[in-house]
Amino acid sequence: MEHVLIPFLEVYTPIALAIAAFGILYRVGTHAMRLSRPSFPGMATNLLDAPPKLDWFTAVWKAISFPVLRFNVRANPIIVTGVIFYHLGIITISAGYALSLLMMGWHFALGVTTVPDISTGEAISNNFSYSNILAIIAGNGERLQSEYLFGPFATAFRVITWPVVISALFGNTLILFTHLRGRGGAVLNDIDKAAKNIRTAGMFKLSHLLVTFIVYSVIWTEILSRLEIVHGIVYLHAVLGVTLILLLPYTYLFHMLYFPVGAYYAARRWRERYIA
Repeated sequence: MEHVLIPFLEVYTPIALAIAAFGILYRVGTHAMRLSRPSFPGMATNLLDAPPKLDWFTAVWKAISFPVLRFNVRANPIIVTGVIFYHLGIITISAGYALSLLMMGWHFALGVTTVPDISTGEAISNNFSYSNILAIIAGNGERLQSEYLFGPFATAFRVITWPVVISALFGNTLILFTHLRGRGGAVLNDIDKAAKNIRTAGMFKLSHLLVTFIVYSVIWTEILSRLEIVHGIVYLHAVLGVTLILLLPYTYLFHMLYFPVGAYYAARRWRERYIA
């Protein structure tokens, strides 16, 4: 019997991807317009006793690590721990999805014109529906999908990626716990001597809680699909994944795309010694 989410995915997927594509193009376009009019003069050429420029590696490291080590770790170590483990896991998992998509394209390039049918469990089929393609990519940790995608390396892929899934679960649990308590941005400890005994309760943001909960559900459905103990859970996993793509340009998730640009300009400020 056809899974109830299959017809839903057939309609939801193209609509969600189209809306997400529009949002991404709009936001990237507006940022590109701002960046086309730079106002970054660089260090004054006649500055006395000017500090030497930093190399790019040092500048990038300082841009990323300085605010974390200087403020976040001291202010709220619980959420920092969660963020580190979560990003370690979720970035690797996302890279696994991207690799799966590339491997599927590689199969097609080699002339392989069949794919497994996840709904029936058949290893060879011509089911190129949205729901089936998503079930193959999102379910890359299951035996049938991984053997199609990675061949003799399927077992290695499943084993190697288990620790990062657990890392994402652990980190996201801490983040979810923080947002449930309304502790986002809270200062729970002394930052330095000048800010001794200064505390802030933090804030509750519904958008952060909802996105974190969706990601939490994505991780759990990933685990359940890998264990293959809930029939068809991969389709719910796919729905949640498509939902995150839909929300990407319209929520704080956009930082995933904007991070390289932000990191570049922050590192450039460090390199030019705008930041001492």
